Amino acid sequence: MKFEIEIWFGDLDAYGHVNNAVFARFLETARVKFFRERFGKVEPTFVLRRIEIDFISPMFLGETAVVEMGVGEIGNTSWEFVYTIREKKTGREVLRARTIQVWVDLKENKKIPIPDGVKKVLEAEKVSP
Repeated sequence: MKFEIEIWFGDLDAYGHVNNAVFARFLETARVKFFRERFGKVEPTFVLRRIEIDFISPMFLGETAVVEMGVGEIGNTSWEFVYTIREKKTGREVLRARTIQVWVDLKENKKIPIPDGVKKVLEAEKVSP
């Protein structure tokens, strides 16, 4: 999956570049977009267990982030999303990231197996490491 996000003034920190927390929001946007496009909605059926971000170069006001996301490893109750963000005009790599999501039973507050239909979609979106 691939989409663009324009950098606005509100995305910047005191140093004039995109704040690290804003990049975490871009990754969240990718996860929500993934589920909306494939299932028509996002229900609270998974939680974020881990987030790792390697910041490679800064982004600035007026630039456009190209966010690419795919599926990494898939387990019984959890899966990995992998991300790359590049600057649109130059192709400069800005960051690499990964998140681990866990499918949960919200009533019991415990992890449960990923439903078969969801797992099939995840497997179809799997990318090479």
